[in-house]
Amino acid sequence: MTRLVVEDLHRRFSDRDVLHGVGFEIAAGETVALMGPSGCGKTTLLQIIGLIDRPDAGRVVLGDHEPWSAPSAIRAELRLTWLGFVFQRGNLIDHLSARENVALPAWRAGQSRKAALARADDLLAPLGIRGETPSHVLSIGETQRVAVARALVNRPQLILADEPTGSLDGASARSVLAALLAPGEAAVLLVTHDPDVAARAGRTLHMRDGKLRERA
Repeated sequence: MTRLVVEDLHRRFSDRDVLHGVGFEIAAGETVALMGPSGCGKTTLLQIIGLIDRPDAGRVVLGDHEPWSAPSAIRAELRLTWLGFVFQRGNLIDHLSARENVALPAWRAGQSRKAALARADDLLAPLGIRGETPSHVLSIGETQRVAVARALVNRPQLILADEPTGSLDGASARSVLAALLAPGEAAVLLVTHDPDVAARAGRTLHMRDGKLRERA
């Protein structure tokens, strides 16, 4: 089953074309790496797929949903329940504990506090994070592991990860990738500059000057 279809995406900022007719598909359970030089449009592409930034033209289809043609409430619901997003930096809420950061999207999706916290603990334990740890004292690697757990908490159909291992040491990077790439129904689109990380994907898309080419 196809999780993501991108068709002829275009995005322009000021006098610069950032995306030029980008198109590809990702199937359920498939991991696709996205590589390319800084400034070539990778993050813009992820933000459009992640329903953060609107394209100027083209389509994004998430499963049976065409979110950029839908009301904003539908997009908000898809961001919460259908998508998991791991940013370059963890973007945690400092005054919450690690487990509360992970549990928050589950609370918002309607789970009870008890169930959401239990789900958070289940995700954090294999990542070596104590759930009660205040977020502001976490290391960079720990913060990114918590961010991955948060992205997984609502069992998303599509995970978008923007350089999730870029600032991590080897051990932290391995644990983050193990969590992100665990076998399952979710599709994964992984932006990386690291060829060793890209090698973990089933295929790799290469972006340059806002256009894509694919290499198996």
